[in-house]
Amino acid sequence: MHISGNHTFATITGSFLSKTLLSALLIVFYHTGHTQSVFDSLYDVKQVEIHFASGKAALERSAISELDSILATITGDKTFRITAHTDAVGSDAFNKQLSKQRAEAVTGWLKEKGIPAESIISVQALGEKAPKTSNETETGRAQNRRATVEIARKVPMALLEGQVTDKRNGQGIQTTVTFQSKLRKDSVRTDSLGWYRVNLPKDSIVKIEVVEKNYFFESVTLKIMGSPELYKKYKLSPNIVLPPAEPGETVVLRNLYFVGNQPKLLPVSEPELPKILRFMQLNPDLVIEIGGHVNRPYDKNHKYPLKPGQTPAQYMMTKEDPALKTLSTDRANTVRDYLVKNGIEPGRITAKGYENSKMLHPYTGSTEEQQQMNRRVEITVTGRTGH
Repeated sequence: MHISGNHTFATITGSFLSKTLLSALLIVFYHTGHTQSVFDSLYDVKQVEIHFASGKAALERSAISELDSILATITGDKTFRITAHTDAVGSDAFNKQLSKQRAEAVTGWLKEKGIPAESIISVQALGEKAPKTSNETETGRAQNRRATVEIARKVPMALLEGQVTDKRNGQGIQTTVTFQSKLRKDSVRTDSLGWYRVNLPKDSIVKIEVVEKNYFFESVTLKIMGSPELYKKYKLSPNIVLPPAEPGETVVLRNLYFVGNQPKLLPVSEPELPKILRFMQLNPDLVIEIGGHVNRPYDKNHKYPLKPGQTPAQYMMTKEDPALKTLSTDRANTVRDYLVKNGIEPGRITAKGYENSKMLHPYTGSTEEQQQMNRRVEITVTGRTGH
């Protein structure tokens, strides 16, 4: 491995990076496939590939244009990894030296652009050892005469601390907590008391989820702030309380919403189905009912045949409607069919339509948010296999 300034990689990085950050860099840049530290302070942002004339190391106009273009799209502190290659024409020694010259041409150009030397953390000259395609044709050789420039952007981080607890007794649960933002997904284990501590990108929106055996799954969505006081100020909490998944218990699938008058899920809700599947896989002895519900707001100006003391909303929740029965059942079957299709035994799942008889917002179900909550699906644990 060749490094600008003729230093070793460990020497250069050791002078300005902590051991933890060095590990993060290796993960980000080399993509080894190992589990990442949660939301490393470097993001893989861009990669550009430039090409060279046969036997040459000079940057061509098209290469400079590509480099200019990618630099213009990335703001903030950046780090670079450069890897240079050749085709198979010439000796190994010649190609090794040529690839080194190509890497130096790129690093020289970056420095002319004002990029600090310490930002170029890794430079490799591989010669002809890693062809992108066959060297049997000129087209293939042209593709192999290349250098890749990978650019990672540093982002400010903020510490987030929370606890996962049992709803029945408040005791901590040792489990896996998953964090997902727009760009990244990762997970950590809680300690024996259910606590987790992670560094997450400051000001990002992160969804925090837990799926654990013998519990219903839960999630929260937070904006990552700089201090615990801010979470208190805005009445936000990184804590997750898991309801037990026991016979007789019911949970509303809060993020599972449907298109009006259809059993079709809204696109934002489609990622919820794999969580339900994971819940069933983690609890192979549970037997559940999937209950489908619909929204049916009442018309304040309509004259309803009300019983003494009955409100229009109460009337609407008791009036049977075959179409609503079909719709609510179809919504329940949307979830059931997905689970069965993905390997859950059909005998463990029943689907039932409740029409609009259990609307969460029968009086004020006029806003879109409230109507979505009425158009919901619930899971009830009805028993265990073998019992």
